[in-house]
Amino acid sequence: MLELALIIVALFVLIIASYVDIRILEVPDWLNYSGIAVGLGAHFILSLQQWNWCLIASSAIGFGIAFALACLMFYTGQWGGGDAKLLMALGALIGFEADKFAFGTSYLINLVFIGGAWGIVWSTGLSIKNWRTFWRTFRTLIYQKPYARMRVISLISATVLIITSFIIAEFQLELIGLAMVSYLLCYLTIFIKSVELSSMHKWVTPDKLTEGDWLVHAVKIGKAEIIPGKLGLDKSQVRMLKKLYAQKKVDKLLVKYGIPFAPAFLLAFITTLVFNNIILAILF
Repeated sequence: MLELALIIVALFVLIIASYVDIRILEVPDWLNYSGIAVGLGAHFILSLQQWNWCLIASSAIGFGIAFALACLMFYTGQWGGGDAKLLMALGALIGFEADKFAFGTSYLINLVFIGGAWGIVWSTGLSIKNWRTFWRTFRTLIYQKPYARMRVISLISATVLIITSFIIAEFQLELIGLAMVSYLLCYLTIFIKSVELSSMHKWVTPDKLTEGDWLVHAVKIGKAEIIPGKLGLDKSQVRMLKKLYAQKKVDKLLVKYGIPFAPAFLLAFITTLVFNNIILAILF
């Protein structure tokens, strides 16, 4: 009964998070913290009622694993703080079971694949929406030295793999597939960078900035310079920029926005409810 109730709560949290993330590219902290509190609190209360500490332990371990993964994604710049906290909330709500077929394990596996697919689909939509700017950026990047070198290396790697496939005939299909992936990954990298430069940069006034926003360029005011860290702007920098804007010393700033990732959390959750582990569903 508790498991069903918490799955409903998790689904409710994900629906709200997805809606808000698509609208304003941010997952509200109150929603994430509420999910964490409900997950840990409900498991704790039921543990007291049943005198079974495995329940709260499951929620705490789930939160801990999600916390570790969320920190990894956040501090490597893959996710924003809202996405990281959303995963922690799900960890507390779903809990952890030492079983490869458990819901939490299957969810994380599904999230990897669905998250990647979601990123490509969203980027493709942005490239179509901003086609002219995107295509101009793509054509410029593809001939720049780093990316031209990458194309040459990927072409050589693919050629070597294809030649090897004729030598090791028993793995021919696998090696040809790997060659295609190796070659296409190069263009996927250029595609994603082109989408970022052409479609994910937006001019905004400082009063709309929030902690964690990424400035494309540092802001210079006289001898002072505001340089955001790898994790974006901190609270003091946001306050400073808003103050400078109020004093009319700063106008619009170019900010880089990422992909709203909460819908990928939702899609992975629904997929897990329907198919459990999609890899096992496909294979068997």
